[in-house]
Amino acid sequence: MTARARRLDAERLELGGGLEVLLQAALAGMRPGEEVEVVTPSRAVALELQGWSRVEGHAAAEPVALGREGGGVGPRWTVRVRRGPGRRILVGEPPAFDGVPPLRGDGELHTADWRATGPAPPPPARADPRAGLVPLGALPEAGGPPFAWRLHERDQVWADDVGELAEQASAQQWDASRDVPWAAAQTLAEPLRRAVADVMTFIAQNEYAALYVPAAFLPQVHPAYPEALMWLAGHVHDEARHVEVFTKRALLAGARGHALAATQLSLRTLLDERDFTNAALLLNVLGEGTFLDLLRFVERHAPDPATAAAARLAHRDERRHVHFGVSHVRRTLAEDPDRRAQLVGAAEERAAKLTELSGLSPLLTEGLTIMAAGSLRPAALSEGARAVRALLATMERNRIRRLRAAGFDRAAARRLSELHTPNLM
Repeated sequence: MTARARRLDAERLELGGGLEVLLQAALAGMRPGEEVEVVTPSRAVALELQGWSRVEGHAAAEPVALGREGGGVGPRWTVRVRRGPGRRILVGEPPAFDGVPPLRGDGELHTADWRATGPAPPPPARADPRAGLVPLGALPEAGGPPFAWRLHERDQVWADDVGELAEQASAQQWDASRDVPWAAAQTLAEPLRRAVADVMTFIAQNEYAALYVPAAFLPQVHPAYPEALMWLAGHVHDEARHVEVFTKRALLAGARGHALAATQLSLRTLLDERDFTNAALLLNVLGEGTFLDLLRFVERHAPDPATAAAARLAHRDERRHVHFGVSHVRRTLAEDPDRRAQLVGAAEERAAKLTELSGLSPLLTEGLTIMAAGSLRPAALSEGARAVRALLATMERNRIRRLRAAGFDRAAARRLSELHTPNLM
C-alpha cells in the first residue's frame, strides 16, 4: 500500500517561474522515500516534473489526470514526487538549532553577544587551517578549495573583549572632511606654520605604519574568528582616516613638512614584524600607547580648533587600539607565561636595528616646543621646552603603567619602556 503523500497545489506556477522553489521548500522538510503530490492545471508542467525530479535526484511517477475538481474550469493533473536519498548541499547532519542570540534592552544585537546562545559556537581553540570562508553559525558544504590560514589558533589573535571593541569601532566612526572645523585651520604665521607642518607630517608618517601593520595580518586570520577580523578591519579604517586628517592639516599649514629618514627607519622595523602578538606589543601597547600622550599634547597646545579636533578624534580611536593590545598581550601571558621572554626579545631585536637613533628628532622637538610656546619669545620658549620635557616623562610613566596592565612585572616593564624607539611609534 502506497503511503499517503502530502498534497501541494501548484496553481498556475511553472518550472522556472517559482514552482521549483515551492517544491524544494516542501521536499526540504521530508525524509528520503516520502512523497509529495503536486497538482497542476498544466499538462506540460506535469510532464516536465519528471525531468526536473531526475536532475534533482528525486523520482516522479507518470502524470495522472484528475479531471475537473470542485467545479473547476478545466482538467487538472497530479504527479507524485518521491524524495531522493541525496542532499542538495553536501553537508553533514546539522546540529540542533537551539535558539537565536539575545537582543539587548534597546533592541540591539551586539557582536559581543552573538555567541551567547543559538547556532554560533564559542571560538574554537584551533580551527582547521584548510577550512574555507564560512560565516559564523553557517553549515559548510564539502568540496570547497583548501585554504592556508596562518593565524588559525584562537590565542594567536584573541582578546576577551574583542567583540565589544569591534562594536565600539563601528559605532564611533567619524568623518575627516566634515567632523573637523577646517575653516578654523587658517594659515598660521611663522614660526607656528612650519612647526605645525612638521608635527602633523610626523604624525601622518607614523599613522601609515599603524595602518599597514594590521592590514598585513588581516588576510591571515581564520574566518572562525570574525570578531578579530572586524577588529582589524576597523583598526585599518581608523588609521586610514588618521593618515587623511593629519595630511589635510599639514597641507593647510602653509609650509611643507619633512618626512624624516629616521622615522622611516623606525617604522620599517615595525612593518617587518611577522608575529601578531609581538606586533600588538610593539604597535598597540608601546607605539600607539605613547601616541596617546602625544595627541593629548597636540590637542592641549593646538594653535586652532581644527588641529585640536583632529588630535582629539584620533586619540579616541587610539584608545581602543591600545586597549586591544593590552587585553591581547595580557591574555597571551596569562595562557603562556613563557611568552614574556619572547616579547621582550622582540623589543630588543627591534631596538638593536635602531642603534643610530639616539633620541627624539630635533625637528620634532622644536616643532612641539614652538606649538607649546606659541611664539619665539624666550619666556614662552622656556615654557614650551618645559612642556615637552614633561611630555616625555609622562610618556615613560604611562608606558610602564600600560605594560604592567598587560602582565609584565615592574622590571620587565621598565626594560621594555627603555627599549621603545625614540621615534615614539
